[in-house]
Amino acid sequence: MLDQLKFFPNFLWRNSKVFKTFLSLTICVLTVFSQIHAEELILSDKKEKIESVPKTIYLPNSVQLGGFIDSYYLYNRNLPKDTERNFTTQGVRNNEFNINLAYLEAKVEENKYRGRLAFHWGTSVNANYAGELSTEKYSNQMSVKNIQEAYTGFKIGKDTWVDLGIFFGNIGYESWISQNNANYTRAYALDYVPYYSSGVRLSHQFTNKLSGQIQILNGWQNITDNNKDKSFGSQLKYIFNQHFTLTLNQFVGNEAPNFERKQMRYYNNSIFEWTVTDRFKLVGQFDIGAQKAKQSYIYEPWLATYDPSLGEYRETTSNAYRQWYHGTIWASFLLTPEYRLSFRVERFYDPLQVMVNTGTRNGFMSNGYTTTFDILSYDPGLLRFEYVYRRSADSVFAYRDTSTSKKEDFFVVAFSIKF
Repeated sequence: MLDQLKFFPNFLWRNSKVFKTFLSLTICVLTVFSQIHAEELILSDKKEKIESVPKTIYLPNSVQLGGFIDSYYLYNRNLPKDTERNFTTQGVRNNEFNINLAYLEAKVEENKYRGRLAFHWGTSVNANYAGELSTEKYSNQMSVKNIQEAYTGFKIGKDTWVDLGIFFGNIGYESWISQNNANYTRAYALDYVPYYSSGVRLSHQFTNKLSGQIQILNGWQNITDNNKDKSFGSQLKYIFNQHFTLTLNQFVGNEAPNFERKQMRYYNNSIFEWTVTDRFKLVGQFDIGAQKAKQSYIYEPWLATYDPSLGEYRETTSNAYRQWYHGTIWASFLLTPEYRLSFRVERFYDPLQVMVNTGTRNGFMSNGYTTTFDILSYDPGLLRFEYVYRRSADSVFAYRDTSTSKKEDFFVVAFSIKF
């Protein structure tokens, strides 16, 4: 075997042509294999680079990103010991610099779908979501506090939309966004109606002047429902012309928890807007609500004769309804392109304490008077100065260290900006 191996190189050396040919073939084969290997490495590198680059996601052109910051300082002339005001959700902190509302949003509206997602923070958020249930195990109750709106909608007709999720409440002239309002603080008419709702709404544009909504809701400003019943809302809006607009909002639903008898609530909100001139606008709003009483008592002293444990009154289902009313008027004057002056006069009448429990003889019957001066030259920002005076039939407003007063008045300085 060794002799045969020795013979092969000697043979190549003696026959130079054969050796040259063998060497050339070897070099060619090695060159071809090296080129193939190099191309495989290049392709492999390109593939790894392509896979490492994230895929580009193209958003619709109609997607809009934005935000809002509303900062304020409030000085209460009652000088209450408490740092928080009662009977409101806006500007609730006394003698303190704070944020009433700040939010970030993303919204989209295409021909067949739309939606908005907005997260918010601020003292008004804490006040408005204080009534949300916190005892359910799997509800969104622990995360909804910072959700301002989160809904998706799709089109089912030429002018008909269906939206599902969390969205702003439709009752009341004033908005949660202070820049949209004639005054900085809110009237009682808005603080005692839902700022937000959770459910599904069907909206339709009947004509250029008439539009409407129908809503199926979890309840009166709640996301985690407090009972097994659903509530219903509706809206009709008619634009007579460029000067007059009429809006009617309604709500019907049981607002009692499961362990109590049903307490149906009926509510109607009427808004009339009159644009007198380009510089002067008047708005009037009237609200009426009625809610079934929890129970009633029948005087039957003979019951104790048969059962000494029974009293003289027997509890039974009530057929009575307790009512409350709001009335508000706004007047706004554009003095110059840079300055605006606005007034608000309001009356809240709830003697049976359906919405506001004061524990006093006359319940909550209060008048309010508001003056707001706006500097518009900071657009998209807005600088506002406001004075509010409120007076109630009973002594319900915090005053000094331990007392209460029939009146409350305060000054507010606020600056907000949209971006």
